Amino acid sequence: MAGAATLQLTLTDQLGLFFGVCFVLASLTAALVVRPDGFFTVGVLPPLLMVGTLTVVASATPTAIAAPGLADDAGLLQRVIAGVVSQAGALAIGHAAAIGILGVRICTAPD
Repeated sequence: MAGAATLQLTLTDQLGLFFGVCFVLASLTAALVVRPDGFFTVGVLPPLLMVGTLTVVASATPTAIAAPGLADDAGLLQRVIAGVVSQAGALAIGHAAAIGILGVRICTAPD
């Protein structure tokens, strides 16, 4: 996610669709490659990964997280919340897909 955020910020100066797609792919990949004893960790990973990445981005480059109506002097917490809201679609899709893949892996696991 750090690489995706860095590449997106290098190209456009704000997080956008590319970051969201990379987030979904990272969530899917984690759910596909994890061992069965790590299912819980991957199940709760997507929101933590999103908030962690947005916190680092908001700390390093506050203007990279822009949302309509967000004040220019908004603090770190406001920027992180605005980032989560602006990337809510990617978060929902990535988390739902990861949970779905984990569910399929549980149902199809050999006994």
